[in-house]
Formats: sequence, structure tokens, C-alpha cells
Amino acid sequence: MNNKTLIIEPRGGLGNRLLAISSAINLARDCNIDKIEMLWDNINECGCNYEDVFSKLPFNFRVKNLKFINESYMTMLKHGQIIKAVWKACQRGAFAVYKLCVKSYQFEANSIKSDEEQAQLKKKILEHNGKRVFIESYNKFYGEVDLSLVEFNTEVVQKVSEYKESLGEYDAMHIRRTDNAEAIKNSPTELFYNKIAEIVKEKNDARIYLATDDSGILKDLKEKYPDNIFSEASGAVSRRTAEGIRFALYEMLILAGARTLYGSYFSTFSLIANCIGKNEMVVLHIDKK
Repeated sequence: MNNKTLIIEPRGGLGNRLLAISSAINLARDCNIDKIEMLWDNINECGCNYEDVFSKLPFNFRVKNLKFINESYMTMLKHGQIIKAVWKACQRGAFAVYKLCVKSYQFEANSIKSDEEQAQLKKKILEHNGKRVFIESYNKFYGEVDLSLVEFNTEVVQKVSEYKESLGEYDAMHIRRTDNAEAIKNSPTELFYNKIAEIVKEKNDARIYLATDDSGILKDLKEKYPDNIFSEASGAVSRRTAEGIRFALYEMLILAGARTLYGSYFSTFSLIANCIGKNEMVVLHIDKK
């Protein structure tokens, strides 16, 4: 092992962070690095600490939870919380100074896609003379997505295991709506409705676990297929909270345990669930040919 330390700051939501972490593990392995430091930022897109998602990561993995005030400056000032706003500015300022200090050994990773670009990244890191390498990313940047060495939160994993045992054999469906314009455009809702009708026609006692961020779709499908559609969602949950992220992980692992996963186009959530479970995945999308 060489004496370098890989510092990874995964960004974005849960799915994006898992993509970045998978890449960091792959890169560390191929560059013979056994020390990884992760900066886990508890912010609005993923409002939880590291322990809410993971129980163990491979290699010599050290994690620093970064907890900043999530309220906007405008909201705090509107409510006269001047001291709170100043404290948030100090927190963010100190972190910005730290990141400025590591710019000398920061490597751009968000746009890396081709095998050639990945090989160039590996070469740069191996030739880098410093002892620390810093990568901030919200995307997959090295190797195929592989989370087999990751151990998720044990309480969530146990809860998933119990639910799957009670459900029996099932398929799963992830209908991504709300702010994902690409998913809405390329995987229209009617495709999922048609697929459910097809599955139920073929097997009237089919069980389908449905995960979606559109409560209207969930309500409609449960009313249409009360004996076939299953869901653990009991109401809206916020990704700004640890409870919301733990539930997202819970549903992701349920999707991962399905026989066949019918996913949405351009959805990291669908992709990660399939990579964890290594099950058959069918992305329901418009054929553009």
C-alpha cells in the first residue's frame, strides 16, 4: 500500500452519494490506497449523518460528519435570528477555507465518463507527489458501480429483511416523478400502468412493491390494485431529515430484493437499487428508434 490518503466528499442526494462512494472505493483499490477519509455533509439534499446510512465501509475508512444549519440565511434573518445566521456563516466559512487549502491536490471527477478519462485520473493520482488526494463528486467517476463491500445501517437492513419475509416473492417498481424532468419525459406514467396491468393479467396474485415520489400515483394504483400493489409509504417524508433518508434507504433495499425491478429512466435511485440487489431490471422508457 502507498502512503496516500484519498479524501472523498460525496455530494447530492443519497443515490448520488452512493455512486461517488462506489467510485472512491474502486479508485482506492486500483491505486493501492488503503486510507480513505470521507466528508459527509448533512445538508438539505441528504439531511442525515453517515451512521444513518452505513454501519461499515471497507479499507481504513474514516468519516467526518459535517453538520451545518440547514435553514437559509433569508429565513433566519426574517425571524430575527442574527446570531444563528452569523454562526452558519462562520461554519461554512471555515469549511470553505479548508477546501481552498486542499485545492492543490483536488481532482475534478464529475465529468469523467470514458475508460480513457478514468485511466487518466488513475495515472494522475499515482504520479501525484502529495500524500493527500481530494475528490468532490455527485456522480460515478471510476469503475462500475459496486457496493458489495458496503454494509448498510443494521437496523434498516433488519427491518427490510423482516418486510421481505412477510411479503414473499415480489416484483418492484420505481416511478420517479416530481423534479426529474428526464424521467417524466422518457418514462411516462402510462408505461408503468400498462406494465402493472400486463403483470396482473398474467398472474392475478402478483405482488408488486411500488416506490414513488408521487403520492397521487401511489394512491391511485393502490385503489386500482388493492391485492397487488404494496407500499410502506405512509405519507410524505423529507430528505432533509434523518428519518426521510433512512426511509429512502429502506425502500431502496426493498427494490433491491425484488425478482424484477421496473425502473425509471435517468433515475439514480433505480440504478443503485439494481446494483445492490443485482436483480433483473427493466427500465420502462419510450423507444426513440
